[in-house]
Amino acid sequence: MKNNFQKKLYQQGFLKIKNILSYKIDLQPVLNDMEFVMDCLIQKNAKKSDINKILKLDFRKKYSYISKLNIYDLDQYFNTRLPRDHVKEDSDYFATQSLWNLITNKKILDVVEKILGKEIMSNPVQNTRIKQPEKKLPKGSIHDGLSGRTPWHQDAAVLNAKGQKLTDMVTVWIPFTRTTKKNGCMITVKKINKMGLLNHISGYRGQVQVKNSELLDKMEHVPLEAEVGDIILLHKHSIHCSLPNRSNHFRISADLRYNVAGQPSGREPLPNFYVRSKNKKNIKIQNFKQWLTLWEKAKEKCIPRKYAFKYPLPTFKNNKRDLNKLLNL
Repeated sequence: MKNNFQKKLYQQGFLKIKNILSYKIDLQPVLNDMEFVMDCLIQKNAKKSDINKILKLDFRKKYSYISKLNIYDLDQYFNTRLPRDHVKEDSDYFATQSLWNLITNKKILDVVEKILGKEIMSNPVQNTRIKQPEKKLPKGSIHDGLSGRTPWHQDAAVLNAKGQKLTDMVTVWIPFTRTTKKNGCMITVKKINKMGLLNHISGYRGQVQVKNSELLDKMEHVPLEAEVGDIILLHKHSIHCSLPNRSNHFRISADLRYNVAGQPSGREPLPNFYVRSKNKKNIKIQNFKQWLTLWEKAKEKCIPRKYAFKYPLPTFKNNKRDLNKLLNL
């Protein structure tokens, strides 16, 4: 029998829960670690004569500076997972004590428990993103989901075939900066998650995108605006995208995901581990160092492969799961 949280999430496709996190305790440490990564990149890539001057700049100006240095795959240094393809020994990813603290945060897990139950695993379909104003992005990055606009999609669509069928997953979207329509908040369509998993296509640079997504542009949208400290939960079949950042400020966020224990992660061989259980023996990963070791072991497995993880686009026979068919258009 579904509780109120589960009912609301299924009925709407999303839930906004206010004032869950503390900026100073829960969020600022992650931003501090991001700034440390920037400092390292500055020391490695900036002109020697500029280094001391650039290191004295604030967070925003530092990132603006390094974004102009043509650092290969810059977004990856701030993203909390391995790259999808061509993983190497020196492939970087954003895994810090502060992020571990966020993934295992009791206040977040208390909310997730109301959706998934008491047996919860951290799912490796995770991202941390820094989105600067679109007018400052290179043209090739405007439609890149990490740094620019994210296309219409469902989170279940980026799982492998087993995960698409078997995994009960919830997204916890966390803003580190106030998020509005002007600076590129997510938008969704209420109740459309009830259609289930839809057919997707490979969009810009291979990003997963709902087939016939242009139909969604004409529907009534719900802007998922949020204040710092709020979290937004998304049903795995919620259809959502992000607006362009037309402000003069950064939009920084994390999307953490969790699934019911015992189900496939949908992203093998990346780390999937218990974060809550009635049986304490299940909690085998208990600190940052153990978590980082999981990722390093995953990296070793991924190095020989062309792709660290693969997922087939959701496709159903006879186009029965095309959006236009389900909308009777």
